[in-house]
Amino acid sequence: MQPLPSMANPMLPLHVSEPYDANKVRQCRLACKMGKVMEYADYTRNTTEPLKRVAHGRRYQQVVDLIARPVEADTVLDYGCGDGHLFSYFIGQLSRTKLVGYDPDPKLLSQASSAVSAGAQLTTDIDALMAERPGGFSLIYCMEVCEHLTDKALMQLFRNIRTLAAPGARVIIGVPIETGPSGFLKALYRMSKGGRQSASLEKAVRSLVNAKIAREVTDVEWFGSHTGFSHSNFRKILQQNKFEVRKTYHLPFPLMRSVMNNEIYFVCRKMP
Repeated sequence: MQPLPSMANPMLPLHVSEPYDANKVRQCRLACKMGKVMEYADYTRNTTEPLKRVAHGRRYQQVVDLIARPVEADTVLDYGCGDGHLFSYFIGQLSRTKLVGYDPDPKLLSQASSAVSAGAQLTTDIDALMAERPGGFSLIYCMEVCEHLTDKALMQLFRNIRTLAAPGARVIIGVPIETGPSGFLKALYRMSKGGRQSASLEKAVRSLVNAKIAREVTDVEWFGSHTGFSHSNFRKILQQNKFEVRKTYHLPFPLMRSVMNNEIYFVCRKMP
């Protein structure tokens, strides 16, 4: 199989693609190497903030160890793969054609390590991917994506995943916990950092009692902030869109469930 093309407008949401200058990927990679931009890893798994480092630093390892690790027969898709770091756990175990990462932003893909770029197929073209490999993936990860999408974009994402998932495929969807005590403490932390994600005391209290918080669309069908997202409502939407939730996991502290955790993961299968 030929490498999938990497051409899409980075400003479009995860379900849309359009022709894009492939040189942009190389330009983005060069800019990153020259230190002109802050990379995805810098504000997630490699952050200097202790609390964020606890939340993000162990995430990939825990997902692989506790939730879903591919077997030799699997073909893996990371939908919304960012810099493709998840594949660093699988390179050498599965061939390049069995590791496919999709993200619409070439800036993020350009930040992939040389090992990931060589060991996995990374693309920004969702249309080509669906045309070439319908039903082609037995294990699909989608992490840190769905909480940012409007209802319209989310429905398209579900349709895309259903198209790409093989019969019986495992679909792993991870979203943040932004309600209850976890959401309350996150809001307070964001307030202490200058009001990140439009954090306020009112929103902290509303998060605690799972009251609705209006969300601001900051890009095309895209919420820039996690504030106002409800994983409980999201689970209902998953089921309404014919994804059977087989199991749930809470990270980074599995035994504490949703009371005090950063994320929840749904292990799903698409229903007929």
